[in-house]
Amino acid sequence: MVVFCFVLVLVYNIFMDEEIKLKGKTEIDQALKEFEERSKAEEIQKAPETSATSELPRMVQLVIKYSGGAIKEQRQAEYVLLGFVVLIIIISLFLVFY
Repeated sequence: MVVFCFVLVLVYNIFMDEEIKLKGKTEIDQALKEFEERSKAEEIQKAPETSATSELPRMVQLVIKYSGGAIKEQRQAEYVLLGFVVLIIIISLFLVFY
């Protein structure tokens, strides 16, 4: 069923004429113009500024901070976090199955 719907949408998009003229539909034209104006106004608005203090994720910052100087780079901190996750999964599996 999903494949059939996908094929219908694909065929519709291929054979649909982009320049269909609807005669006597001034309301539709007016609504389209209003929509275009609103969408342009939304595009112009800026996205909120993100914090520029650091580009490092918070978890990585915490690992670097509490490592006592042993971890100095982001990649090292990410490996420590990955190892921690693997350790927790192993402990969880041990507790579940024994």
